[in-house]
Amino acid sequence: MRTFSLYLLIALFFLDFSASACQGGSLGGTLSPSSTYQTSAISIGNYYAVDVTCGNIYNFSFCSNGGSATWDTQITINETDNTTQLAYNDDDCGLQSNVTWMATFTGTIHVLITEFNCSFSGSLSGTLAFNEISVGVNYSASCTTANPDISGDDTGTFSFNPVPTDGALIDPNSGYISNAVQGANYTVEYTHCGGTLVIPVTMGGEPCWNLNSDAQWLNINGENCIQLTDAVNNENGCAWSADPISFGSDFSLSLDYFFGSSLDGADGSTFTFQPNNALTCGSDGGQLGAGGIPNALTIEFDTYDNDNPVHLYDMACDHIAVVTNGDLLSPPYCGPVCAKPGGQNIDDGQLYEVEMQWDATSQQLNIYFDGNLRLSCTGDFVTNVFGGQSSVYWGATGATGGLNNLQYFCPSSVVILPVELVEFDSECNDLNEIFYWTTVSEVDLDYFILEYTYDGLVFFPESQVDAIGNSQELQYYSVRVTKPFPAQRYYRIKAVDIDGSIETSSLISSKNCSNVNDLIKSISVSENSLELYVNGTVHLSIINMLGQVIVDESNIEGSITVEKSHLSSGMYQLIVNSGKEYESRKIVIH
Repeated sequence: MRTFSLYLLIALFFLDFSASACQGGSLGGTLSPSSTYQTSAISIGNYYAVDVTCGNIYNFSFCSNGGSATWDTQITINETDNTTQLAYNDDDCGLQSNVTWMATFTGTIHVLITEFNCSFSGSLSGTLAFNEISVGVNYSASCTTANPDISGDDTGTFSFNPVPTDGALIDPNSGYISNAVQGANYTVEYTHCGGTLVIPVTMGGEPCWNLNSDAQWLNINGENCIQLTDAVNNENGCAWSADPISFGSDFSLSLDYFFGSSLDGADGSTFTFQPNNALTCGSDGGQLGAGGIPNALTIEFDTYDNDNPVHLYDMACDHIAVVTNGDLLSPPYCGPVCAKPGGQNIDDGQLYEVEMQWDATSQQLNIYFDGNLRLSCTGDFVTNVFGGQSSVYWGATGATGGLNNLQYFCPSSVVILPVELVEFDSECNDLNEIFYWTTVSEVDLDYFILEYTYDGLVFFPESQVDAIGNSQELQYYSVRVTKPFPAQRYYRIKAVDIDGSIETSSLISSKNCSNVNDLIKSISVSENSLELYVNGTVHLSIINMLGQVIVDESNIEGSITVEKSHLSSGMYQLIVNSGKEYESRKIVIH
């Protein structure tokens, strides 16, 4: 959050460059602002010399912080020629004046004090309060994001120097870092007023989720999952991704939910989007840990019939609904519908894949449960729910009440290989990557979507290809993709049937088709191994997110194969060094 925005708003609102701004005056002394407010006795018709620093913010006031006067004051900030006006205010608070001004140069200004209508007459005096707000940039880095806290110049820009080779990106205006490697060190430059602040940034190494209330990490068969509630009454848990997601573009988002193993348990879980950085949980019980979260779009997976037998907002079956008013015990925005087409329970000890697909153009949200399209919901959620904010936080909540269930979700997406898909791979053609797949049979198949992801959670559409539809013969498909962003991408094929049901392939890594002079020619992750093709003779290091070196090999030429049995599931940093230069890539092992 840029902390200068309030000061700039004040300045823009109260600075009046009208003809009534004042000139001239006599030197009354020198003021030396500091970060805390000071006061000085002043006299009408005098100007006061102030040395200022480019980018810093200065406030001069008769309104508060010790400033006062009994007469109708005016404040004009001029350059040292006493005529070139920089800022002016009259009657900010009653008859008193207040000016907040940001220096656009380093030098001296004159702060002229006059009475209404630029009068210098009389022997009026008062107390002027003043301070200086220095430019500062502080980074709060966790997981794969960094959030700069800035005070001062809003015209500055951010950049990496040197530019990292691991695919990390930085927004030049906000300083927001994305696609970063956990634990990585970056150097950020903030350029403002002709000068540059050099800021070392270390990304946090903790998991990419903010857990609150009763939520905790849980290991399920070697996979890191997040427990929202234990099988205990009156628990409440929530977990929020550290990376916001934008409703301004299309995306798919997949999570695997466990809703419990007690068919008579309660209460359920949600998938919630919300624009607030206070990542706390909502109300528990029937509100499923999401009740009362402001400006939230909540998808509920409810395992308890709260309003039996009236059914104004619930159903007898375990059900799905979309809520936009923060109250899960009121009629929903969309739904409810049974989570399973046959209405069976979902708290049956099974793990279910839940996928949310957002189409920004049609403003349609499709909710898939276990591969079946269960609910479509259309709305301008950015305007009507998120308060105009398109980039929002997302996560899961869950709660119990008088009944309970163990409820958790796994951030890693479970992928299902469609039975009709017998091949999915890619190959390089110069800087282009050709993705191809083959089906052995198709029944009521509508189309394919080639999707890419950086983290295995959020997927973005790359290309859509119409399917043959119905066939008992081999069918061949391919898509050409130009060289992607520097960050390592992973691709999958999503097959969509005519009835809207979906199946997704396993992930394959982009081969990062490169120039002949790049050290890393291509990377390929297959079912059993990681294959790396390099230029020249290099040294290879593969480092996990704990900073442990898993592979350390010298004098590699051509290719190297690393068996996946040596690599547990997770994200790794791959570094190739030729002695004169190096390249770094992120890889994900599933």
